[in-house]
Amino acid sequence: MSAPPARGGPGAHSRLRLRLRRVGDVAVVVLALMMDLVAAGPEGIGGGQIAPILFVLATAAVYATLLLRWRHPIVIFCVQWCFTWTTMIEVWFQPFAALLIALHAVAARLSARWSVLALLATLVPFSLYSARTADVGGTVVPRAFAEVMVLWMLLATATWAVGRLSYVSARRSLRLHELQVAEAAAAVQAERMRLARELHDIVAHTVTIMMIQATGAKAVLEPGQPDVRKALEVIEDSGVQAMAELHRMLNLLRMPDGEDEPGALQPDLRDLQHLVGAAAQAGRDVSLEEVGTPGTLDPSVSGAAYRVVQEALTNAAKHGGPQAIVRVRLAWTESALEVSVTDRERGPKLSAEQAAALSSGHGLRGLRERVIMVGGALEAGPVDGGFRVRAILPRHGVRAGSLLASGQAG
Repeated sequence: MSAPPARGGPGAHSRLRLRLRRVGDVAVVVLALMMDLVAAGPEGIGGGQIAPILFVLATAAVYATLLLRWRHPIVIFCVQWCFTWTTMIEVWFQPFAALLIALHAVAARLSARWSVLALLATLVPFSLYSARTADVGGTVVPRAFAEVMVLWMLLATATWAVGRLSYVSARRSLRLHELQVAEAAAAVQAERMRLARELHDIVAHTVTIMMIQATGAKAVLEPGQPDVRKALEVIEDSGVQAMAELHRMLNLLRMPDGEDEPGALQPDLRDLQHLVGAAAQAGRDVSLEEVGTPGTLDPSVSGAAYRVVQEALTNAAKHGGPQAIVRVRLAWTESALEVSVTDRERGPKLSAEQAAALSSGHGLRGLRERVIMVGGALEAGPVDGGFRVRAILPRHGVRAGSLLASGQAG
């Protein structure tokens, strides 16, 4: 019986933070609306040609756009700036709280150039309000104008500075995250290097000893034992191929993610004849049939086709026995290549221990992942008297999963 999922995981914390931030944004907008309406008073709200209730509703609608200030800071600032300017001219209403909130968003999200331009833009409504405040009997008192203007600019500059601090803090957090990602990648690369060294020390030594022993046994072999000599030659060839594959895999392990191995020669369909021939030389009944008009494939798709046959031949040896009849078939269509490998049991089968020794336990699973990565589909299962592995691979970048389901390919 599985345990219930843990509560309060990282996803729950993220959702809670997002919810609290939305609630905070709504609270800030409502507070700004109330502050500006209260500061304006009945004279400011009802001083124009618009009915007070309609004016309050229109102001609330404009203030509601502040909820979008984090996604579109410069647009929302322009909306609030225009609203501030026009309402001051028409109804003697000064919505400066909303303008300062929009200024803070621009300073916190955009570059220094945009934030400075937004700060300078606030001079227009602030200067108009300061001039009206310093107007005494139709004449603007310079000292009063300067005092009011300085106070408003200090408030705007403080708001802008808080936004810039948020901007710098966010950039610093981003750089710290990038540094952590780079350190994690370096740790992974170091671990891959360690694995590469261990693989080389263990596997390369064992395969080399195997090849040396096969070469020595062939040197002292009696002339009348051709079957034994052929088996030893197969062991030597398999050892050479295994060492080449090992070196290629070690090079991949040593390389950073996302880079291709320079000069790497991946096995593909061109090497399929050699693979089938090597299995036949080992005494197995293997044949290759190709129907349709062969065409070109992407290197990754061609490599996947080779791996399908390679894994299926290994499966045939494990489950069908060393004398199993194996038929490899390539069927070309206009849009796909069908690769099928069918084995029929014949003769004694390998014991469970022998089959387990040849298996990694992840052969077909890894093969299916490789086929899916190139846009293909794979199925494997028992058939009458044997086992079949069948893959459909795209020829022109078309996903082949639907072809496998409908049986249209091949």
